[in-house]
Amino acid sequence: MTKIILCLALCAFTLAHALTEGKKDAFENLLDGYGEEEVARANKQCLLRTHECTNNRHGCCRGEYMKDECTCFYAEKKDPKAKDVEVCYLPATLVK
Repeated sequence: MTKIILCLALCAFTLAHALTEGKKDAFENLLDGYGEEEVARANKQCLLRTHECTNNRHGCCRGEYMKDECTCFYAEKKDPKAKDVEVCYLPATLVK
């Protein structure tokens, strides 16, 4: 009878330990992904003024007072190879 109780206690202890380890691993896996978006956002470089922003229209750097915006500049029609280009620049309301 004592052997059965001892075996049940040993099984219960082993099961409890295994469940605790599983929860610990699951919790660590959950924490691994936490905060990755903030780190990626901090590491992402903004586009400097007069740099091309066609593919990343919202990636312009922040100026001294406000964020630059992606502005389209149209090429002169005299040059057939010239293309329209979008670059980061001051918002149109500030340019005089």
